[in-house]
Amino acid sequence: MDLTEIGFGAAQLGNLNRATTDEDSTAAVDAAWHAGIRYFDTAPHYGLGLSERRLGRALAAYPRDTVVLSTKVGRLLEPSPGRPTPRTTRASWSRPPPAGAGTSAVMACCARSRRA
Repeated sequence: MDLTEIGFGAAQLGNLNRATTDEDSTAAVDAAWHAGIRYFDTAPHYGLGLSERRLGRALAAYPRDTVVLSTKVGRLLEPSPGRPTPRTTRASWSRPPPAGAGTSAVMACCARSRRA
């Protein structure tokens, strides 16, 4: 497995600290790709899965075998009404990880985009 020295942290694609549009998210991933970055990191907790979905859609334009992805598993997102957006859920550790936790939304988006 080859990793680039610099990776792309995708927390902002999930609206970390400020809202980000789908278009700006795609443009950021495209800029990283054209700069030679091939390692991308995301997590379901970044915007309640928004980061994974946006990253998956953006990366679907590039050859899958040239991308290295990382995400996190083992946490549940549970509703927590009354918290400010976008942190509308509470993350908690699960034991054992929920069924399907190893299936990332980013991979699902890449697969769906390629079939379309």
